[in-house]
Amino acid sequence: MQIRAKLTLQFTLLVSVIVLAIFVVIYWLRHNYIEEEFYKRLTQKATTSAELLVTVKEVNAKLLKKIEKANNDVLYRENLIIYDYKNLKVYSRNDTSRFKISPEMLNQIRKQHFARFKQGEFKIVGMLYTDRFNRVVTVAGAMDLSGKKDLQNLFNTMVWLFLCVFLLVTFVGYYFAVRALSPISEVIQQVQTIYPQNVNQRLTIQNPKDEIGRLTATFNELLERLSEVFRLQNLFVSNVSHEMKNPLMKIGSQIDVALLKSRSPEEYLTILQSVRQDIREMGQLSNTLLELAKVSDLNHKLMYDEVRLDETIWEAGDLLLQAEQNYQVQVDFADELEEDTQLVVKGNAQLLKTAFVNLMENGCKFSENHLVKVSLHFLKDHIEVQFINQGKMEKPEIDLIFEPFYRSQNTASIKGYGVGLSLVNRIVKLHGGNIKVQCIDNQTVFVLWLPYSVGAKVGIG
Repeated sequence: MQIRAKLTLQFTLLVSVIVLAIFVVIYWLRHNYIEEEFYKRLTQKATTSAELLVTVKEVNAKLLKKIEKANNDVLYRENLIIYDYKNLKVYSRNDTSRFKISPEMLNQIRKQHFARFKQGEFKIVGMLYTDRFNRVVTVAGAMDLSGKKDLQNLFNTMVWLFLCVFLLVTFVGYYFAVRALSPISEVIQQVQTIYPQNVNQRLTIQNPKDEIGRLTATFNELLERLSEVFRLQNLFVSNVSHEMKNPLMKIGSQIDVALLKSRSPEEYLTILQSVRQDIREMGQLSNTLLELAKVSDLNHKLMYDEVRLDETIWEAGDLLLQAEQNYQVQVDFADELEEDTQLVVKGNAQLLKTAFVNLMENGCKFSENHLVKVSLHFLKDHIEVQFINQGKMEKPEIDLIFEPFYRSQNTASIKGYGVGLSLVNRIVKLHGGNIKVQCIDNQTVFVLWLPYSVGAKVGIG
């Protein structure tokens, strides 16, 4: 069932139940009012007849009957009976209209002085009337034909009104449901026009403050992420195919050249060393891509623990120097350390070490003196780590440096794939930190912020 149909049905049922409840209450109040009025009329008739018969000496049963016949206010099948103290009938107005009066009923009337009864469609009142000389019981009963017709007319009117209200509410509810959901219909139409080729298209937000507007904004955010995923996917496929193709072609060419003729052991050794270097570079690229894929996987659960940054930085430096002995790494505590907890962050030690190795390698690789300086600053709520090298970078390059596979034109002669800094940026974001690049006095500075671990004592920066 569509939402507009559900809303219409719910609105119609709600209003119908409310209207029905109001009609039931009105009918019940009207029913009680008519019944009370009818019993009052019977009581007045019984009181008047008893007073005339008991208190007025000139009035006897025959005269009272003549008086009653002259009265135009006669109820349908009305009858009035008066009993003396021996339960003997001393007066009856209409012998053709009868209802049963038992001794038990008369005794109840005498005991309670006033009582009401119902026999079928007859409504009956009984009352005890006394004076100094007489104690009589007057019983008056009749059928409330006019009241019954009145209630029947009211019931018929309410049924027709309820049907009219039901149809009107159904129509109005459907109209407003369609009108309220029209923005969703427009969103659906716009979504149906979005394909991978035009994933940059965004939905129109009519009212950013209502729920549909917020839903549309959320969908636009999803499209932003999808657009970024498609962009990175296309970039990844094109660059990986290119980066993997070059060493493979190089390896194949070297093997083909080696097979053209017999060569000396020294020449074969040189070719094998070159092939091994190409394979090592491919392995390094594969490992970096696997690391990037792992930290980009939202479903991949990472283990976080208390990590001392100084130890991680020293380990990363040692790891880099083992692979590249001509590189230099200098670590400096720019601020005075007050507590060891200022060096503790919540994170994954292996990923942080990978990020530091990439930053150190990047700084050494692209500076003439192959030197990178690492300085630590202890601020109020986070620790700042700077990686400084002598490389030069232009402003347009800074905006693109963390893009996967991006490489500057000035670094074309230096081996690399442009994946390391993208991996670093992703790792820092996973740790709730941030990273940026600055160019100061012909130096490139990577500034990395990481929040302290929960409960760690912060420094004053």
